Amino acid sequence: MFPIAQRNSVAFLQAPNLQDFKFLTHAFCTRRGGVSEGPFASLNVTAAQGDDPVRVEENWNILSRSFGITLRSFLVLDQVHGDEVLVVREDLSSAPDRDEPACDACVTGLPGVALCIKTADCVPVFLLDPCRQVVGAIHAGWGGTALKIAARVVDVMVREFQCRPADILAAIGPSIGPCCYEVDGRVYRAMNHHSGSERFFRSRSHFERWNLDLPQANFHQLLEKGLQGNHVALSGHCTCCNPDLFFSHRRERGHTGRHVNFIMLNKVETHGI
Repeated sequence: MFPIAQRNSVAFLQAPNLQDFKFLTHAFCTRRGGVSEGPFASLNVTAAQGDDPVRVEENWNILSRSFGITLRSFLVLDQVHGDEVLVVREDLSSAPDRDEPACDACVTGLPGVALCIKTADCVPVFLLDPCRQVVGAIHAGWGGTALKIAARVVDVMVREFQCRPADILAAIGPSIGPCCYEVDGRVYRAMNHHSGSERFFRSRSHFERWNLDLPQANFHQLLEKGLQGNHVALSGHCTCCNPDLFFSHRRERGHTGRHVNFIMLNKVETHGI
């Protein structure tokens, strides 16, 4: 399991295969450490489900202070459960009133941009090519997983940054596990075109119901794209099973908050003579 760390009040997880790179900052944040209350307690990062926007703003301020990242450096997506991949080639921190890009994954080789994924059961996936110093962040619910968004991001890294799949490291963060994620025939059929999809499903005793292992589905997508098995780490945490640590859309029937998960290439400090 990914270990839990803490900065100030913020509790977060880090992937062991990513945490020793000095040029990288990453965190799979938990729900602990913010100021939101009730079903949004406490480190909720969106007001879209009904939280007080003032509290959400303070939660972002807490994250900014805890990790030493300016608020403008967090690139937040308007996640739409699709397979579009944004390539970030310029510093967006100075752009006035920028909109959240409507996509579910982003890739950059630019330092100082914290690529953010919001989750409350869906799978957050981070990719790192330490040789080319390129990072990617992916939001993979069942829809994005069925569209093979993780595989698409590897393709983008290879095409746009000349990355080699064998060099890429991946971390698959906390999400709903197969213990809790029951799906119907629509989801089963959407995933059925994946090679080896029988490995991702566990049959249920009642008709047209299966339990889906979303982390494993994304793991196998990455292997099929040429990543090495020992380069891919899985968190081992189920968001639905752990209400003290994680928000869960399934557990709370939609009335809950969102965590943020982010990965960033650090800027190199330069000093004059």
